[in-house]
Amino acid sequence: MRCYIAYLRNDTTAWGATSSGLPIQVTLRAACPPLLSYLCVHCPGLTFIRSAPRVVATDADLVLLRVPINPTAPIDVRSWEYFLYRPRAHQLDLLPNPHPRSFHDSATALLSREDGAWYAVAALSGCCPVYEGNSDSIIGWDFHLHLYRSSDSEGWITMPMSVEELLRDKLAPLPGGVADDMLYHETTKTLTIGGERGKVAWVDLWRGIFLCDVLSERPVFQDIPLPVPARGNWGRLLQQCDPNYIRDVTISRHKDTIKYIEMEIWSPKKLMKTPDSYLEWVHGKPTVTEVIPAGWKATTWSLPVPVGSFTDWQPDCEVEVKDVTMDASDQHHYNLLSELSGSDTAPTLQNLPMAYPTISIDGDIVYLFSSTKTRHMEKLELVIAVDLRNKTFRGVAELDVQKNYVVKPAFCTSEICIYLRKSAAHQ
Repeated sequence: MRCYIAYLRNDTTAWGATSSGLPIQVTLRAACPPLLSYLCVHCPGLTFIRSAPRVVATDADLVLLRVPINPTAPIDVRSWEYFLYRPRAHQLDLLPNPHPRSFHDSATALLSREDGAWYAVAALSGCCPVYEGNSDSIIGWDFHLHLYRSSDSEGWITMPMSVEELLRDKLAPLPGGVADDMLYHETTKTLTIGGERGKVAWVDLWRGIFLCDVLSERPVFQDIPLPVPARGNWGRLLQQCDPNYIRDVTISRHKDTIKYIEMEIWSPKKLMKTPDSYLEWVHGKPTVTEVIPAGWKATTWSLPVPVGSFTDWQPDCEVEVKDVTMDASDQHHYNLLSELSGSDTAPTLQNLPMAYPTISIDGDIVYLFSSTKTRHMEKLELVIAVDLRNKTFRGVAELDVQKNYVVKPAFCTSEICIYLRKSAAHQ
Protein backbone atom coordinates (compact mmCIF):
# COMPACT_ATOMS: atom_id res chain seq x y z
CA MET A 1 0.00 0.00 0.00
CA ARG A 2 1.14 3.53 -0.83
CA CYS A 3 -0.22 7.08 -0.84
CA TYR A 4 -1.03 8.81 -4.10
CA ILE A 5 -2.34 12.34 -4.63
CA ALA A 6 -5.64 11.92 -6.46
CA TYR A 7 -9.33 12.71 -6.25
CA LEU A 8 -11.30 9.47 -5.92
CA ARG A 9 -14.50 8.55 -4.13
CA ASN A 10 -15.94 5.14 -3.29
CA ASP A 11 -17.47 3.37 -0.29
CA THR A 12 -14.24 3.80 1.74
CA THR A 13 -13.99 7.59 1.39
CA ALA A 14 -13.52 9.57 4.60
CA TRP A 15 -13.37 13.31 5.17
CA GLY A 16 -11.55 15.39 7.75
CA ALA A 17 -9.75 18.68 8.21
CA THR A 18 -6.24 19.88 8.96
CA SER A 19 -5.49 21.92 12.08
CA SER A 20 -5.98 25.08 10.03
CA GLY A 21 -9.38 23.93 8.77
CA LEU A 22 -8.42 22.82 5.26
CA PRO A 23 -10.58 19.93 4.01
CA ILE A 24 -8.89 16.61 3.32
CA GLN A 25 -10.31 13.49 1.72
CA VAL A 26 -8.86 9.95 1.80
CA THR A 27 -10.04 6.96 -0.23
CA LEU A 28 -8.72 3.41 -0.36
CA ARG A 29 -8.31 1.92 -3.80
CA ALA A 30 -7.91 -1.77 -3.05
CA ALA A 31 -6.20 -4.27 -5.35
CA CYS A 32 -5.20 -7.92 -5.29
CA PRO A 33 -1.41 -8.55 -5.03
CA PRO A 34 0.92 -8.28 -6.82
CA LEU A 35 -1.03 -5.16 -7.78
CA LEU A 36 -0.68 -2.39 -5.20
CA SER A 37 -3.46 -0.85 -3.16
CA TYR A 38 -3.43 2.95 -2.86
CA LEU A 39 -4.61 5.59 -0.47
CA CYS A 40 -5.81 8.44 -2.67
CA VAL A 41 -5.36 11.71 -0.77
CA HIS A 42 -7.09 14.89 -1.93
CA CYS A 43 -6.49 18.20 -0.16
CA PRO A 44 -7.25 21.10 -2.54
CA GLY A 45 -5.78 23.74 -0.22
CA LEU A 46 -2.30 22.17 -0.08
CA THR A 47 0.52 21.96 -2.61
CA PHE A 48 2.84 19.01 -2.03
CA ILE A 49 6.19 20.33 -3.27
CA ARG A 50 8.89 18.87 -1.03
CA SER A 51 7.13 15.73 0.14
CA ALA A 52 3.86 13.92 -0.40
CA PRO A 53 1.39 12.22 1.95
CA ARG A 54 2.67 8.89 3.17
CA VAL A 55 1.30 5.74 4.78
CA VAL A 56 3.19 5.48 8.07
CA ALA A 57 1.71 2.30 9.54
CA THR A 58 -1.33 0.03 9.46
CA ASP A 59 -2.94 -2.44 11.83
CA ALA A 60 -6.16 -4.37 11.30
CA ASP A 61 -8.45 -1.95 9.43
CA LEU A 62 -6.74 1.23 10.64
CA VAL A 63 -4.22 3.34 8.73
CA LEU A 64 -1.89 6.02 10.10
CA LEU A 65 -0.86 8.55 7.48
CA ARG A 66 1.29 11.65 7.50
CA VAL A 67 0.40 14.75 5.49
CA PRO A 68 2.80 17.70 4.93
CA ILE A 69 0.86 20.90 5.64
CA ASN A 70 3.46 23.60 5.00
CA PRO A 71 5.21 23.24 1.63
CA THR A 72 7.77 25.98 2.38
CA ALA A 73 8.74 25.00 5.94
CA PRO A 74 11.73 22.81 6.83
CA ILE A 75 10.95 19.11 6.66
CA ASP A 76 10.32 18.23 10.30
CA VAL A 77 7.49 17.08 12.52
CA ARG A 78 6.05 20.61 12.81
CA SER A 79 5.43 20.59 9.06
CA TRP A 80 3.40 17.37 9.20
CA GLU A 81 0.06 16.33 10.56
CA TYR A 82 -0.89 12.77 11.41
CA PHE A 83 -4.31 11.31 10.61
CA LEU A 84 -5.99 8.06 11.61
CA TYR A 85 -8.04 6.66 8.73
CA ARG A 86 -10.91 4.20 9.29
CA PRO A 87 -12.24 3.10 5.87
CA ARG A 88 -15.14 1.01 7.22
CA ALA A 89 -16.35 3.84 9.46
CA HIS A 90 -15.55 6.61 6.92
CA GLN A 91 -13.60 8.50 9.59
CA LEU A 92 -10.46 10.59 9.30
CA ASP A 93 -9.24 11.83 12.68
CA LEU A 94 -6.44 14.35 13.29
CA LEU A 95 -3.92 13.32 15.97
CA PRO A 96 -2.22 15.78 18.33
CA ASN A 97 1.09 16.90 16.88
CA PRO A 98 3.99 15.10 18.65
CA HIS A 99 6.32 18.15 18.55
CA PRO A 100 8.90 18.59 20.08
CA ARG A 101 9.26 14.83 19.74
CA SER A 102 10.65 13.70 16.42
CA PHE A 103 10.77 10.23 14.92
CA HIS A 104 10.94 8.54 11.53
CA ASP A 105 8.05 6.87 9.73
CA SER A 106 9.96 3.59 9.62
CA ALA A 107 10.22 3.58 13.44
CA THR A 108 6.49 4.10 14.03
CA ALA A 109 3.87 1.45 14.83
CA LEU A 110 0.07 1.58 14.97
CA LEU A 111 -1.85 -0.70 17.35
CA SER A 112 -5.59 -1.27 17.01
CA ARG A 113 -7.16 -2.07 20.39
CA GLU A 114 -10.51 -3.62 21.30
CA ASP A 115 -11.55 -4.07 17.67
CA GLY A 116 -10.65 -0.48 16.82
CA ALA A 117 -12.46 1.13 19.76
CA TRP A 118 -9.18 2.88 20.53
CA TYR A 119 -5.65 2.78 19.22
CA ALA A 120 -2.07 3.53 20.16
CA VAL A 121 0.90 4.90 18.23
CA ALA A 122 4.39 3.89 19.37
CA ALA A 123 7.60 5.34 17.94
CA LEU A 124 11.28 4.86 18.72
CA SER A 125 13.95 7.54 18.42
CA GLY A 126 17.52 8.19 19.45
CA CYS A 127 20.43 5.80 19.64
CA CYS A 128 23.03 7.26 21.97
CA PRO A 129 26.02 5.30 23.27
CA VAL A 130 26.64 4.90 26.99
CA TYR A 131 30.33 4.84 27.90
CA GLU A 132 32.07 3.17 30.80
CA GLY A 133 33.40 5.99 32.97
CA ASN A 134 35.76 8.23 31.02
CA SER A 135 36.80 5.48 28.62
CA ASP A 136 35.84 4.90 24.98
CA SER A 137 34.28 1.55 25.85
CA ILE A 138 30.56 1.41 25.01
CA ILE A 139 28.54 -0.53 27.57
CA GLY A 140 25.01 0.30 26.40
CA TRP A 141 22.72 2.39 24.20
CA ASP A 142 19.92 4.79 25.14
CA PHE A 143 16.67 5.37 23.24
CA HIS A 144 13.32 7.14 23.65
CA LEU A 145 9.93 5.47 23.33
CA HIS A 146 7.15 7.87 22.32
CA LEU A 147 3.60 6.71 22.96
CA TYR A 148 0.16 8.09 22.15
CA ARG A 149 -3.10 6.45 23.27
CA SER A 150 -6.32 7.74 21.75
CA SER A 151 -8.14 6.73 24.94
CA ASP A 152 -5.86 8.84 27.15
CA SER A 153 -6.28 12.60 27.46
CA GLU A 154 -2.62 12.94 28.46
CA GLY A 155 -1.55 12.98 24.80
CA TRP A 156 1.98 12.02 23.77
CA ILE A 157 4.35 10.72 26.45
CA THR A 158 8.03 9.81 26.23
CA MET A 159 9.88 7.12 28.18
CA PRO A 160 13.63 6.45 28.31
CA MET A 161 14.72 3.01 27.12
CA SER A 162 18.11 1.31 27.14
CA VAL A 163 19.99 -1.74 25.94
CA GLU A 164 22.78 -2.98 28.17
CA GLU A 165 23.54 -6.50 26.93
CA LEU A 166 25.02 -5.98 23.47
CA LEU A 167 24.12 -9.36 21.97
CA ARG A 168 24.62 -8.30 18.37
CA ASP A 169 28.24 -7.33 18.95
CA LYS A 170 28.90 -10.79 20.41
CA LEU A 171 27.00 -12.96 17.93
CA ALA A 172 27.46 -11.05 14.65
CA PRO A 173 30.16 -8.40 15.14
CA LEU A 174 30.55 -5.77 12.46
CA PRO A 175 33.53 -5.68 10.06
CA GLY A 176 36.35 -3.60 11.48
CA GLY A 177 36.16 -0.97 8.77
CA VAL A 178 32.60 0.04 9.60
CA ALA A 179 32.14 -0.92 13.25
CA ASP A 180 33.22 2.46 14.62
CA ASP A 181 30.83 4.39 12.37
CA MET A 182 27.65 2.37 12.93
CA LEU A 183 24.95 2.72 15.54
CA TYR A 184 23.85 -0.34 17.46
CA HIS A 185 20.35 -0.06 16.01
CA GLU A 186 18.87 1.90 13.10
CA THR A 187 15.21 1.06 12.55
CA THR A 188 14.39 0.13 8.96
CA LYS A 189 10.78 -0.92 9.51
CA THR A 190 8.37 -1.55 12.37
CA LEU A 191 5.94 -4.43 12.88
CA THR A 192 2.86 -4.60 15.08
CA ILE A 193 2.56 -8.00 16.76
CA GLY A 194 -0.10 -6.90 19.24
CA GLY A 195 -1.42 -9.03 22.07
CA GLU A 196 -2.64 -7.92 25.47
CA ARG A 197 0.41 -5.74 26.16
CA GLY A 198 0.85 -4.38 22.65
CA LYS A 199 4.03 -5.99 21.37
CA VAL A 200 5.95 -4.05 18.72
CA ALA A 201 9.03 -5.11 16.73
CA TRP A 202 11.52 -2.44 15.63
CA VAL A 203 13.60 -4.00 12.85
CA ASP A 204 17.14 -3.07 11.87
CA LEU A 205 17.50 -5.07 8.65
CA TRP A 206 21.28 -5.14 8.98
CA ARG A 207 21.49 -6.34 12.57
CA GLY A 208 18.42 -7.33 14.58
CA ILE A 209 15.03 -6.71 16.14
CA PHE A 210 13.92 -4.94 19.30
CA LEU A 211 10.74 -6.49 20.73
CA CYS A 212 8.83 -4.42 23.28
CA ASP A 213 5.46 -4.58 25.05
CA VAL A 214 4.76 -0.88 24.65
CA LEU A 215 1.48 -0.88 26.63
CA SER A 216 2.96 -2.53 29.71
CA GLU A 217 3.60 -0.44 32.80
CA ARG A 218 7.38 -0.66 32.40
CA PRO A 219 8.35 -1.46 28.81
CA VAL A 220 11.71 -3.16 28.21
CA PHE A 221 13.56 -4.27 25.09
CA GLN A 222 14.11 -7.88 24.09
CA ASP A 223 17.02 -7.86 21.64
CA ILE A 224 16.84 -10.51 18.90
CA PRO A 225 19.82 -10.55 16.50
CA LEU A 226 19.10 -11.59 12.91
CA PRO A 227 20.75 -14.74 11.50
CA VAL A 228 24.32 -14.11 10.37
CA PRO A 229 24.60 -12.81 6.79
CA ALA A 230 24.68 -15.26 3.90
CA ARG A 231 28.17 -15.87 2.53
CA GLY A 232 27.41 -14.01 -0.69
CA ASN A 233 26.64 -10.87 1.31
CA TRP A 234 29.69 -10.78 3.56
CA GLY A 235 31.35 -8.14 1.39
CA ARG A 236 28.07 -6.23 1.06
CA LEU A 237 27.35 -6.08 4.80
CA LEU A 238 26.61 -2.47 5.78
CA GLN A 239 28.14 -1.18 2.55
CA GLN A 240 24.92 -1.47 0.54
CA CYS A 241 23.20 1.86 1.18
CA ASP A 242 19.76 0.32 1.66
CA PRO A 243 19.28 -3.04 3.41
CA ASN A 244 15.77 -3.22 1.92
CA TYR A 245 17.54 -4.02 -1.35
CA ILE A 246 18.23 -7.60 -0.20
CA ARG A 247 16.26 -8.15 3.04
CA ASP A 248 12.82 -7.98 4.59
CA VAL A 249 11.09 -8.98 7.82
CA THR A 250 7.36 -9.33 8.41
CA ILE A 251 4.85 -10.83 10.83
CA SER A 252 2.43 -13.53 9.67
CA ARG A 253 -1.29 -12.79 9.47
CA HIS A 254 -2.03 -14.79 12.63
CA LYS A 255 0.80 -13.01 14.51
CA ASP A 256 2.43 -16.33 15.38
CA THR A 257 5.59 -16.17 13.25
CA ILE A 258 8.19 -13.55 12.36
CA LYS A 259 9.47 -14.17 8.82
CA TYR A 260 12.83 -13.03 7.46
CA ILE A 261 14.25 -13.16 3.94
CA GLU A 262 17.74 -12.47 2.61
CA MET A 263 18.70 -12.38 -1.06
CA GLU A 264 22.13 -12.98 -2.55
CA ILE A 265 22.33 -11.18 -5.90
CA TRP A 266 25.14 -11.61 -8.41
CA SER A 267 26.09 -10.11 -11.77
CA PRO A 268 27.12 -12.16 -14.83
CA LYS A 269 30.59 -13.66 -14.53
CA LYS A 270 33.06 -15.02 -17.06
CA LEU A 271 35.28 -17.90 -16.03
CA MET A 272 38.58 -17.77 -17.90
CA LYS A 273 40.50 -20.86 -18.90
CA THR A 274 44.14 -21.07 -17.82
CA PRO A 275 46.33 -20.70 -20.96
CA ASP A 276 47.70 -23.99 -22.28
CA SER A 277 51.10 -22.56 -23.10
CA TYR A 278 53.48 -19.87 -22.00
CA LEU A 279 53.09 -18.04 -25.31
CA GLU A 280 49.30 -17.83 -24.88
CA TRP A 281 49.80 -16.48 -21.38
CA VAL A 282 52.46 -13.91 -22.26
CA HIS A 283 50.39 -12.57 -25.16
CA GLY A 284 47.40 -12.19 -22.89
CA LYS A 285 44.97 -14.44 -24.71
CA PRO A 286 42.84 -16.05 -22.01
CA THR A 287 39.92 -18.14 -23.22
CA VAL A 288 36.42 -17.84 -21.85
CA THR A 289 35.29 -21.31 -20.80
CA GLU A 290 32.00 -20.52 -19.10
CA VAL A 291 29.63 -17.61 -18.61
CA ILE A 292 27.69 -17.65 -15.35
CA PRO A 293 24.47 -15.65 -15.86
CA ALA A 294 23.19 -13.09 -13.41
CA GLY A 295 20.85 -14.39 -10.77
CA TRP A 296 19.80 -14.49 -7.16
CA LYS A 297 19.20 -16.87 -4.30
CA ALA A 298 16.64 -16.23 -1.57
CA THR A 299 16.74 -17.79 1.89
CA THR A 300 13.92 -17.45 4.41
CA TRP A 301 13.91 -17.96 8.16
CA SER A 302 11.09 -18.16 10.70
CA LEU A 303 10.88 -17.27 14.40
CA PRO A 304 7.91 -18.45 16.49
CA VAL A 305 5.90 -15.92 18.53
CA PRO A 306 6.03 -15.53 21.49
CA VAL A 307 9.78 -15.23 21.03
CA GLY A 308 11.96 -17.09 23.48
CA SER A 309 15.47 -16.47 22.15
CA PHE A 310 17.41 -15.58 19.01
CA THR A 311 18.43 -19.25 18.91
CA ASP A 312 14.86 -20.06 17.84
CA TRP A 313 15.45 -18.78 14.29
CA GLN A 314 14.87 -21.71 11.91
CA PRO A 315 15.85 -21.86 8.20
CA ASP A 316 12.78 -22.32 6.05
CA CYS A 317 13.11 -22.07 2.24
CA GLU A 318 16.08 -21.68 -0.08
CA VAL A 319 15.46 -20.93 -3.75
CA GLU A 320 17.60 -19.94 -6.74
CA VAL A 321 15.95 -18.02 -9.55
CA LYS A 322 16.95 -20.69 -12.09
CA ASP A 323 14.74 -23.18 -10.24
CA VAL A 324 11.58 -21.05 -10.38
CA THR A 325 9.07 -22.56 -12.82
CA MET A 326 6.24 -20.93 -14.77
CA ASP A 327 2.81 -22.10 -15.81
CA ALA A 328 2.48 -21.87 -19.59
CA SER A 329 -1.32 -22.05 -19.28
CA ASP A 330 -1.33 -18.49 -17.89
CA GLN A 331 -0.95 -17.06 -21.37
CA HIS A 332 -1.05 -13.36 -20.43
CA HIS A 333 1.76 -13.56 -17.87
CA TYR A 334 3.64 -16.10 -20.00
CA ASN A 335 3.70 -13.79 -23.03
CA LEU A 336 4.57 -10.72 -20.94
CA LEU A 337 7.53 -12.46 -19.30
CA SER A 338 8.72 -13.74 -22.68
CA GLU A 339 8.85 -10.13 -23.84
CA LEU A 340 10.44 -8.84 -20.65
CA SER A 341 13.11 -11.52 -20.46
CA GLY A 342 14.03 -11.07 -24.13
CA SER A 343 13.35 -14.73 -24.81
CA ASP A 344 11.89 -15.99 -28.09
CA THR A 345 11.12 -19.36 -26.53
CA ALA A 346 10.30 -20.14 -22.90
CA PRO A 347 10.39 -17.09 -20.61
CA THR A 348 12.81 -16.96 -17.72
CA LEU A 349 13.06 -14.80 -14.63
CA GLN A 350 16.84 -15.10 -14.67
CA ASN A 351 17.23 -12.32 -17.23
CA LEU A 352 15.24 -9.84 -15.13
CA PRO A 353 16.98 -7.74 -12.46
CA MET A 354 15.10 -8.23 -9.20
CA ALA A 355 15.58 -6.89 -5.68
CA TYR A 356 13.73 -5.25 -2.77
CA PRO A 357 11.95 -8.38 -1.50
CA THR A 358 8.66 -7.93 0.36
CA ILE A 359 7.38 -10.99 2.22
CA SER A 360 3.66 -11.67 2.12
CA ILE A 361 1.89 -12.01 5.45
CA ASP A 362 0.27 -15.12 3.93
CA GLY A 363 2.18 -18.29 3.11
CA ASP A 364 5.52 -18.23 1.34
CA ILE A 365 4.94 -15.62 -1.37
CA VAL A 366 7.59 -12.94 -1.85
CA TYR A 367 7.12 -9.86 -4.01
CA LEU A 368 10.18 -8.62 -5.89
CA PHE A 369 10.73 -5.25 -7.55
CA SER A 370 12.13 -5.16 -11.07
CA SER A 371 13.07 -2.28 -13.33
CA THR A 372 13.74 -3.26 -16.92
CA LYS A 373 13.66 -2.26 -20.58
CA THR A 374 12.58 -4.53 -23.42
CA ARG A 375 13.00 -4.65 -27.17
CA HIS A 376 9.58 -3.15 -27.85
CA MET A 377 8.69 -1.27 -24.67
CA GLU A 378 9.75 1.69 -22.63
CA LYS A 379 11.24 1.28 -19.18
CA LEU A 380 8.96 -0.75 -16.92
CA GLU A 381 8.64 -0.94 -13.14
CA LEU A 382 7.25 -4.31 -12.06
CA VAL A 383 6.27 -6.30 -9.00
CA ILE A 384 6.82 -10.04 -9.48
CA ALA A 385 5.30 -12.65 -7.15
CA VAL A 386 7.19 -15.89 -6.46
CA ASP A 387 6.10 -18.82 -4.28
CA LEU A 388 9.37 -19.73 -2.59
CA ARG A 389 8.24 -23.02 -1.06
CA ASN A 390 6.87 -24.39 -4.33
CA LYS A 391 9.45 -22.55 -6.48
CA THR A 392 6.80 -21.20 -8.82
CA PHE A 393 6.06 -17.88 -10.49
CA ARG A 394 2.73 -16.53 -9.22
CA GLY A 395 2.15 -13.29 -11.12
CA VAL A 396 3.45 -9.93 -12.30
CA ALA A 397 2.02 -6.42 -12.11
CA GLU A 398 3.17 -3.31 -13.91
CA LEU A 399 3.58 -0.21 -11.76
CA ASP A 400 2.69 3.29 -12.86
CA VAL A 401 6.07 5.01 -13.31
CA GLN A 402 4.34 8.37 -12.84
CA LYS A 403 3.81 7.41 -9.20
CA ASN A 404 7.56 7.59 -8.54
CA TYR A 405 9.01 4.14 -7.88
CA VAL A 406 12.26 4.88 -9.65
CA VAL A 407 14.42 5.76 -6.64
CA LYS A 408 13.20 3.04 -4.29
CA PRO A 409 9.96 1.11 -3.94
CA ALA A 410 8.38 1.87 -0.56
CA PHE A 411 5.49 -0.49 0.05
CA CYS A 412 3.57 -0.91 3.29
CA THR A 413 2.11 -4.39 3.76
CA SER A 414 -1.41 -4.43 5.15
CA GLU A 415 -4.31 -6.76 5.88
CA ILE A 416 -6.90 -4.01 5.58
CA CYS A 417 -8.56 -5.53 2.50
CA ILE A 418 -9.45 -8.65 4.49
CA TYR A 419 -11.38 -6.54 6.99
CA LEU A 420 -13.18 -4.76 4.17
CA ARG A 421 -14.21 -8.08 2.62
CA LYS A 422 -15.47 -9.33 5.98
CA SER A 423 -17.45 -6.14 6.44
CA ALA A 424 -19.01 -6.46 2.98
CA ALA A 425 -19.91 -10.11 3.63
CA HIS A 426 -21.88 -9.16 6.75
CA GLN A 427 -23.87 -6.41 5.06
